[in-house]
Amino acid sequence: MRSSGDSTGWGARRGRTVAAALFAAAAGFASCATAEGIAVCADAGKSFAGVEAVGADYGAAIRLADGRKVRLAGVIAANEFDGADAAQRSMAALNALVAGKRVSLHGDAGKQDRYGRFIAQVTIDNDPARWVQAVLVGDGAARVAPAGEASDCARALLRVERVARAAKSGLWAENGFAVLAARSVPELLGAAGRFAIVEGAVRRVGELGGRLYLDFGRRYNEDFTIVIPREAQTAFAAAGFDLRNFAGMRIRARGVVFLLGGPALELRVPAALEVIGAEGT
Repeated sequence: MRSSGDSTGWGARRGRTVAAALFAAAAGFASCATAEGIAVCADAGKSFAGVEAVGADYGAAIRLADGRKVRLAGVIAANEFDGADAAQRSMAALNALVAGKRVSLHGDAGKQDRYGRFIAQVTIDNDPARWVQAVLVGDGAARVAPAGEASDCARALLRVERVARAAKSGLWAENGFAVLAARSVPELLGAAGRFAIVEGAVRRVGELGGRLYLDFGRRYNEDFTIVIPREAQTAFAAAGFDLRNFAGMRIRARGVVFLLGGPALELRVPAALEVIGAEGT
């Protein structure tokens, strides 16, 4: 023992046409979502390619005219696990933004995923104000999913996401994409294998085998848990997270839900964890 929705879619009213949805996505470049632009992101100065985009490969990847593909760093779009309709709408939103446009790729030119796709921040015509990730997040067409990108990129996108979530823009109007409560174990069990954002108060912090466990219920083997691997803890400490003293803290975390007795998230990057405040405040 270790120690201690709405199905109408994208906030749309019934009867909204696909054409109207695409227009709204394309108009996103004029929204406040890109007021800061990619200039706030450390990767902005590392533009390594400029090429014409053929269109979306899926909701978070772009097909390039030279045959290559690029996956959008730091965000996740609706996919087949969220339902075919949501995945199609997510893809349509990205396609409306990039198809036939010249896109610039920012970040590490050598960074690719297991499918051989570049992983990059993307702008249109190398214009800092036309940051594709920020537009999609601001329109509620994608959620922030921090991985290995610069932390300031993730923080900027999280600010955009908070505005979109409060306004119930896009997918935030749908029950299937709502922030889940850590105490809602049945809902979390149903989300196993899917990306989710979970919010709640840490009940206790335990450690076993070098891994830290943030437990959110009385039964650590049934209730929701966040796992921080040993190798990730230095990064969390450097980001100012005193994880061992998180009991009583209300937090929001994101990642793919898996089963560890009860539902769980494993966090490897600090940007995947937000402190909301102490419980009761």
